[in-house]
Amino acid sequence: MSVKVLYIAGWGRSGTTIVDNILNSYDSVFSTGELYYLWRRGLVQGRKCGCDLPVDRCRLWREILDHAYGDDRPDPRRISDLQRQVARVRSTPALIGDPLSAGAEEYRKVLTRLYHSIAEVTGAALIVDSSKVPSGAALLPRMRGVEPYLLHMVRDPRAVTHSWMRRTVQPDRAKPAVMRRHQPAESTMHWLVWNAFAERLAKSYPHRYQRLRYEDFAAAPRHVIEGLLDFAGVDAGGGPFLDDATVRLAPNHTVSGNPSRFRTGDVTLRADERWRQEQALGPRLAATAMALPLLHRYGYSMVPRSA
Repeated sequence: MSVKVLYIAGWGRSGTTIVDNILNSYDSVFSTGELYYLWRRGLVQGRKCGCDLPVDRCRLWREILDHAYGDDRPDPRRISDLQRQVARVRSTPALIGDPLSAGAEEYRKVLTRLYHSIAEVTGAALIVDSSKVPSGAALLPRMRGVEPYLLHMVRDPRAVTHSWMRRTVQPDRAKPAVMRRHQPAESTMHWLVWNAFAERLAKSYPHRYQRLRYEDFAAAPRHVIEGLLDFAGVDAGGGPFLDDATVRLAPNHTVSGNPSRFRTGDVTLRADERWRQEQALGPRLAATAMALPLLHRYGYSMVPRSA
């Protein structure tokens, strides 16, 4: 039986974490969080799982890793180094159609075993991987026994820039730190590149690619989430919605992601539009000018309305 995997791609601060957390709260779904960072952040750096234990002490992830590799568990430092060699964002084109290098083939095999193990240990009908990194999405269709789906999430680049410039505490370390901030030019360049690669990947996912704007999700969250489950052929029973805009987030075992992954309980969903009032003119103009090649393509106005 094939393993269904929904991979969420797109630049950070585009709403991927809340979508991920909601999907995880369905009975038939298990979210890994940003699985790409399992090796470096979770196993090398000892960061926390969504259950608030270090990943290497989480009973579920220990069971998954034992099931996947037994006594032949890969050295996480070795896999982290391998990712830097063969699976960085810029590696995406080489992973789409070309014969894989020896390193990329090794990495593909490690991940294939991991996805299969996650499905078997959790019993989930759908695995959600919110890694966002396009290279991970490029490899997924090349994995034996995996049925891949791609969700490409986008958000207004000015909102994304504003979010990256805010101070955000990172609570998954032993000593909480502040997440790295991105200035407007850097954030928008990443926004352009990651979204362009995600679009290019659509051909590798015939009839299994869907693009979702954060703004459209926030306007009708229940409708959008249930549509995603239907898209992946998964039953929406046992869902977390209390009404069309209120959700009860279940605890999770995400290995990495935005700090909001630790949020559980009842949440009323609404669009985060603070950027419209708070953003200074300079960052807004910089993000707008740089994003022009894709701004209108995704339905964003050059002159955004005020909140």
